Amino acid sequence: MTKKTRDWLFRLFAFLFVVITIILSLYATGYRFNLSWPLRFDHVLLKTGTLALDTNPKGANVTISSETKISSVFSLFGPTEQVTPIKIKNLLPGDYVVSFTLENYWPYQKKLKVNPEQTTFLEDVILFRKSLPLNIFSAGNQNISYSPTGHYAWLSNDKTTINLDTEQTSKTTVNSNINWLDDGKQISDGSKIINLDNGATTDYTNIIGAVQESQLSGNLLVYLTKNSLSALDTNTKATTLIPTTGEVLTYKVSGNTLFIVTNDKNKTEIKNFDLKNKKLISSTDLLNSNNFSFNADSSNLILSDNEHKIAYLLVTGNSSPIIKDIIRGASVFKWLDNNKLAYASESEIYIYDLSQTKSYLITRLSEKVNSLAWSSSNYLIYSTAKEISTINLTNDGNDITVLWQGDNISSLYLNKKTDVLYFSGSIGQQSGLYKMTLK
Repeated sequence: MTKKTRDWLFRLFAFLFVVITIILSLYATGYRFNLSWPLRFDHVLLKTGTLALDTNPKGANVTISSETKISSVFSLFGPTEQVTPIKIKNLLPGDYVVSFTLENYWPYQKKLKVNPEQTTFLEDVILFRKSLPLNIFSAGNQNISYSPTGHYAWLSNDKTTINLDTEQTSKTTVNSNINWLDDGKQISDGSKIINLDNGATTDYTNIIGAVQESQLSGNLLVYLTKNSLSALDTNTKATTLIPTTGEVLTYKVSGNTLFIVTNDKNKTEIKNFDLKNKKLISSTDLLNSNNFSFNADSSNLILSDNEHKIAYLLVTGNSSPIIKDIIRGASVFKWLDNNKLAYASESEIYIYDLSQTKSYLITRLSEKVNSLAWSSSNYLIYSTAKEISTINLTNDGNDITVLWQGDNISSLYLNKKTDVLYFSGSIGQQSGLYKMTLK
């Protein structure tokens, strides 16, 4: 080998050493070469980003694929499979589709954007179990109400209560206008208070007569006879007549406050009456309507005008004014916390923020939403007549997972552990109350 050849080889290896050293240094500090075509010189060398991913349960397979036409001589082409929890580093900036799969669980997919020198987090993903709904009670399609504590379900058409802990059923002779007591184990049925745990019945018929409807708060039994409202002190047996004018459309006892909706000569009002001090606090005019109902699944109280699709958020306690906020177009509600309310307006789902008095559209569907349930893990569960699905609210409501498809689905209820979902519906030829394991 001549000296000229040796010198040429030395210069070549020195050059390669410098180039490789520079490339390895750039690689170690998070840079990657992007050799996609057409070549853009301002995108040849890019700083990478990171994806931090986790699921519940853990151990889900992760597949990532790039939606952006970018590549790197130091990146593997095509999908990369990993297992949660994981941090995937040195990803070129761009859009990626992340998919989670786990045996016996529904798959989950999300589009994420990776930015240079930043970590994109997706660590609150719950994977829902693939499970077949089990029929608890066979019955015709009907509205089902659940006790405040979730121990019981009430099927109004069949006049049947179901203990959701033991799944035992019992027929009752109560009418269809029952009201749950706050302990979730008792119901008021006209002049009677029935304990569903032991079947004991306290009958006040001899004192107040056979009344249409009653509600118990503490020791006060508020009851409706024709168009008159009265309150019975169950300790002293003293009765107080509550002054009202016109027809009593509906009422609700909340602590020592009684909310009353009346219609008198086409004038509709809501009033709050102080049961303790026996005096009217204030009244507010409403749109003329004869179809109202109260919703109270949290410390907040909603009065729904079902005719005009208006929701009035009420101020509990003896205060004035009675109405705090008004939501138009709402038909189905679920409180997420004391400040945020999820509601459906036909096929659209919104979140109403009381602190900002604003509504935010979460998703728009092709069918009417008829029921909502809330998981403390930021997942909203909704049903249409044909399916049950979930939305991850922390990811802009774009992540929808279909849990089940059937017919006449309604009356969702998620238990306190958020691992069992109850609903009314039809599967094949069988209809009734079903339960489905989620986790």
